[in-house]
Amino acid sequence: PRLPSEPAASRFALGIRLGLRPAMQSPRPDTSAPHVVDRLRISPTLAMLLGTATIAAGALGFQVISGRALGSEEFTPVGAAWTVVFFAFTVLMIPSEQFITRHLALNGGRWQPSRHGLVQLAGAVAVSTLGSAAFAAATLDRFFAGDSRFVIALAAAGASRAVLAFGRGFLAGRRRFVAYGVATGAEGAVLVPGAIVVALVSPSALTFVWLLVIAPLAIFFVKPFARVDFEQVGVDRTEAERATFLGSLVLATGASQVVIAGGPIFVGLVGGTPSEVSIYFVTFTLFRGPVTSSYNLIARFLPDFTELAARGEQRQLSIWAARLGAIGLGTTALFGILGYLAGPTVVELLYGAEFAPPAGVAALGAAAVGAALVGLFISQVYVARGRTEQMAAIWLVAMTVAGIVLVAVSGEPLVQVARAFLVGELVATILLAAVAMRGLLRSQ
Repeated sequence: PRLPSEPAASRFALGIRLGLRPAMQSPRPDTSAPHVVDRLRISPTLAMLLGTATIAAGALGFQVISGRALGSEEFTPVGAAWTVVFFAFTVLMIPSEQFITRHLALNGGRWQPSRHGLVQLAGAVAVSTLGSAAFAAATLDRFFAGDSRFVIALAAAGASRAVLAFGRGFLAGRRRFVAYGVATGAEGAVLVPGAIVVALVSPSALTFVWLLVIAPLAIFFVKPFARVDFEQVGVDRTEAERATFLGSLVLATGASQVVIAGGPIFVGLVGGTPSEVSIYFVTFTLFRGPVTSSYNLIARFLPDFTELAARGEQRQLSIWAARLGAIGLGTTALFGILGYLAGPTVVELLYGAEFAPPAGVAALGAAAVGAALVGLFISQVYVARGRTEQMAAIWLVAMTVAGIVLVAVSGEPLVQVARAFLVGELVATILLAAVAMRGLLRSQ
């Protein structure tokens, strides 16, 4: 089946209005659509928001159920596994998803990768899978109670999330946004019932980690690799440029995840106790919810951003970069205040008193999330224009500054790591906005 074509700017303007059917979809259901969910009469943006809300609730529910079932000490393997799997997924698989999305958006939904591109994608999967297993093996005594079965479980989790990322890339690149939303929500719909069953039947850390392997495979419900074509809007880049694009995107994402998601590991490395590692994990994973959820929403923006860049409509991208940069400072301050006032109470209500962080730590973490949320969307301007090497350079600077703050400014482990997190995110967001605006204005 083929989808109708319209200018990206008009589609994008309509697509972000939640209650309206975007112009990119036919007014009537397409009976030749790949799956029944593609024929649902619902705004694609609304479908993705609902799916994002479902996975966010599912992830939170999973953590609350597993945390309460195990306690802060026994929860440590689950927190460490979640951290490393999320890190590998975001660093390697999200860039792979965006590579696939951009490739399909430029090539009219046709999957025509070069051999070099396929090798890079296969390498990302291998590193994600083997890297997760290697982390478990290297930290078996520190985080996994010496149980070697976690090595196999983390390898399987890395592989299952690779399947999820590839499927989502095909769904977004072929503009099956409703199916993308359903697939995203399906993972969350598996996590909570699964966690309840595990808590009742076999409440062990290893069993909860295996649930993280199963849930992403719910994407097969929507037939993610079914073919959909539409008008080609650009010419895909040469093999050398593709290598630069994906390699730089992986590097940028890796540096960003060291800052935003590596906290529990750093708390342990700077001398934090297992309980402090668990406190940092549940607190910052909870606060990071808006950013984690937005990894699903950027798939709604990237195809249209890519078309804007391919058609030379740089002014629209400039406007978005400017708006987001201005919003960033406000969200940082607002999130920080809310974190200070309500953060410890919310964590205590959800997880119990033993997980509650100090108010200052909650404020630092929430403020950092406010900056990170805006920086994520500004980054899509770089991805759409193929300027991922600039994004990589910015995140390497931000990671370096965060590392210097972590080492040079001592304190309690929770405060020490949270402070470095905030500084890194502020540096990254400010530079991303400034460089994006400079480059875009020069290109007009």
